[in-house]
Amino acid sequence: MNTMNLNVTRRNALRGLGTLLALPWMESLASAAPSKNAALPRRFVGMYHTNGVNPWKWYPTSAGRDYVMPENLALLKDLREDLTVFSGLAHFRSPQSAGHWGLSNLLTGCGNGGGVKFHTSVSLDQYLAPHIGNSTRIPSLNLSCKTGVGALNERIVTMSFGQRGNPLPTESNPRTVFERLFVEPTAEAKARFRHMQSRNESILDNVTDEAKSLNRRLGRQDQQKLDDYLTNVRSVELQMQRDEQWLDSPRYQVDEETEKQMLAAKRYDFDLMLEIVYLSLISDVTRVVTFVPMEEGGLYHGTSHWNKNPEKSLPEMDKWDRKWIGGLAKLGGKLKAIEEGEGTFLDRTSIVYGGGHGRRPHYSHDLPILLMGGKDFGFRHGQHLAFQSLEGANPIGKESSEDQNKRRSEFKKTPLSNLYVSLANGMGVPTQSFADSTGFLSGLMS
Repeated sequence: MNTMNLNVTRRNALRGLGTLLALPWMESLASAAPSKNAALPRRFVGMYHTNGVNPWKWYPTSAGRDYVMPENLALLKDLREDLTVFSGLAHFRSPQSAGHWGLSNLLTGCGNGGGVKFHTSVSLDQYLAPHIGNSTRIPSLNLSCKTGVGALNERIVTMSFGQRGNPLPTESNPRTVFERLFVEPTAEAKARFRHMQSRNESILDNVTDEAKSLNRRLGRQDQQKLDDYLTNVRSVELQMQRDEQWLDSPRYQVDEETEKQMLAAKRYDFDLMLEIVYLSLISDVTRVVTFVPMEEGGLYHGTSHWNKNPEKSLPEMDKWDRKWIGGLAKLGGKLKAIEEGEGTFLDRTSIVYGGGHGRRPHYSHDLPILLMGGKDFGFRHGQHLAFQSLEGANPIGKESSEDQNKRRSEFKKTPLSNLYVSLANGMGVPTQSFADSTGFLSGLMS
């Protein structure tokens, strides 16, 4: 029998796995690949539109390639051929009145809100991350208007949920994120990190050992809670291994003026966070990003009830709609301006943009959804895909019960999750189902 040392510890195994992580993609090496575009990175961005939209200035009144962009959506006119507009899609597990739970629903397809017991499933970004984000400095980046996860109700501030449905924390301070991603640590800081790393590894080992001992004395429900906790511990340990692996890798050089602005930031800033989304993608520090510009409810909660006073609320809603959509236009335009392979950065970046409120206030079964970018993945952009009748889709004033029931009876139940199945497969992640999906989304793929 071979007498080689078989005492392989969990930490050594993780470290060994860490060495298998690929180097970041570099254009100068792409010629070695049989297909130039096949060697390029695949990227995903999820962005949230808070508190609903002005339906008359968002939803097109006709479908197909000749649709007319309404006023607010027209801020994206320069990206029309890189964009698909959807109407009639929804997460049908979510109750009709679940608009303010949209952050926990949008990328997961779960049924939170309106009195439904809170539960989650993996979000689309985290579903894709193990496949497209494992060779970068960080597997995913979660940005928001507030740091942490918030409360698991209307005040949640993350749209990202792990493999077991655990909410993943976000960061809201541009300076904190910028320093982590782009500021080169000093030799002293690296030595301090390595010292703390050894201490943290020891602490995590002790926690895991004690948890295993405790697990044998728990009931089934408590064992599930402990397992969820250990899942988070393991994710922390893996990120520590990744941080150590990348510690001596040079950081992406950001221009001096941008660096100065970032390091001067003292609090959340929408424009600076949007710039971090852009920098994190073009630097290949990550390939998976989520961004929440404002919490549900919050500063302009009243506008989400615009039907109570449309003359006052809709103009106020327009201001916010145009701010968020303008930010998307800026990000998409900058990504499209950078050449990559035989196309642009935008051609290899899928951006899912949407919110939790549909055409009617708090009515979440006709969500405002856009898909931008990803031409290389086979998306047939430049169209409005409507999955319900558009006749009378934007009723003025309060509907009668008869009209409301008629409209709902004609509503074709096409899950938003069908879009996610098509997107995942287009990005090279074989997927049969996601959440409440019933198949691929018709009309999207070329």
